[in-house]
Amino acid sequence: MPASTSTPESTPESTPESTAGGMPPAGSCPVINYDIMSPRPVLTAVREMAQLREAAPVCWNSFGTGFWMLTRYEECREAYQAPEIFGSDSVIVLDPNPGYRWIPTNVAPPEHSRYRQILNRPFSPRTVAGMAPRMRELCNQTIDTFVGRGGCEFVADFAAVYPTRVFLSIMGLPAADDMLFVDWVDTIFDAFSDPAGQARTMAAMGAMTEYFVRVVADRRAAPRDPAADFVSYLMTERYEDRPLRDDEILQMCVVLVLAGLDTVKSQLSYSFHHLATTPEHRRRVATDPAVVPTAVEEFLRAFPIIQDGRKVTRDVEFHGCPMKKGDMVLLTLGAAMRDPRSFPDPERVDLDRTANRHISFAAGPHRCLGSHLARAEMAVALREWHRRIPDYRLASAEPVLERGGAAGLVALPLAWERS
Repeated sequence: MPASTSTPESTPESTPESTAGGMPPAGSCPVINYDIMSPRPVLTAVREMAQLREAAPVCWNSFGTGFWMLTRYEECREAYQAPEIFGSDSVIVLDPNPGYRWIPTNVAPPEHSRYRQILNRPFSPRTVAGMAPRMRELCNQTIDTFVGRGGCEFVADFAAVYPTRVFLSIMGLPAADDMLFVDWVDTIFDAFSDPAGQARTMAAMGAMTEYFVRVVADRRAAPRDPAADFVSYLMTERYEDRPLRDDEILQMCVVLVLAGLDTVKSQLSYSFHHLATTPEHRRRVATDPAVVPTAVEEFLRAFPIIQDGRKVTRDVEFHGCPMKKGDMVLLTLGAAMRDPRSFPDPERVDLDRTANRHISFAAGPHRCLGSHLARAEMAVALREWHRRIPDYRLASAEPVLERGGAAGLVALPLAWERS
């Protein structure tokens, strides 16, 4: 494990101090110091999280400002289903008091459900199914840019670009803006493993926000067809008895970028790393497209890239640990999705796994709005890529690195024989 990480066997002793500054809270719960930020070799975090999970279902991590970690499936699911205790005022454990309030991410029930009703229709299973031909087109356009080279850097050339193009198509935004969004999202999420990059992150957030300010103003002046333009659609919707305000529309647009682009990119990076290093699974996906739906669910379970944060709304004892109002809690899905108490043979990636009860899209009222879209994007990527590039491999012997928190791969160079 990283130098700043204490294994469960060498956990520092707890002291009954305030949680401020990363100090452990009062109580007898395990205390660790586990670095969730630093890049490391791929799948390192999964192995480390498994150690934490088997040591305790709940522990206090003194890393950064300090936060609780839930490591097992049932405890994570329980927290998701109790938003009255595990609130969403902040969903990033190292940023307990954010200077923003995104809609609907940081909104508590019942207001949350009212906003979700507005957003559910554009991301419903029926609507997403109708997007499939366009997704296939955009996927193949992306593959066209590198297929003849016999190799690519998968994360930058495909995983970042393809879902961005789908997003712009859904939003009714210019396809030529794809690299603007790719760069903004890369810059914003790089800050999770590079705190020194905060200034770049703020600049990217500001530029993206200003982009949507212009889009909202433009649609107010000249509305488009709501069926083909997402911002115009939002302008036709109502929150209770009033139209949505411009600031609400703006926040929804920014949230969809932050929640939808990096997540699919990161999920694809782990999935294709597995396939590049597991020939029998790669051949199966290439020759039997019918396995794709269960393969998508298994990749979501085995390589969950969301590690959700929640903020405790009141003092509570949770599984014997004394959580205080304002404490942050990390739902460590990388550990929970491989919990042997909930999944048979959890370390094995089984493309035929049935009754796959993963919660990689969260659970409860804050379950991922874009889950149907993400599944569809992954399925299209797996089918179209393997139809055109059925056999590929890692292009370098250099270690493949994952970002802090198992939130996607830094890079994934792939190679194949030119046809």
